[in-house]
Amino acid sequence: SELGTVVLVGFMSCGKSSVARALSTRLGCEAVDLDDLIVAREGQSIAEIFKTRGESEFRGIETEVLREALQDKARRVIATG
Repeated sequence: SELGTVVLVGFMSCGKSSVARALSTRLGCEAVDLDDLIVAREGQSIAEIFKTRGESEFRGIETEVLREALQDKARRVIATG
């Protein structure tokens, strides 16, 4: 059977984005960085979202963006924030 989406989780700055790029190349699929999607959608950096809107709102946005990224069932590797 064909591999679907792979979601990488882990501590901050542990290399999830780098691993996602390398793994996606090896698997021949797209690499997606959840933080990049959030920044593009919200028009603010992650730090600015935390500062102006708080962690709770950021986590809600993060959950929504991850759900959206998983909806289309495309084959990809997603690095969470």
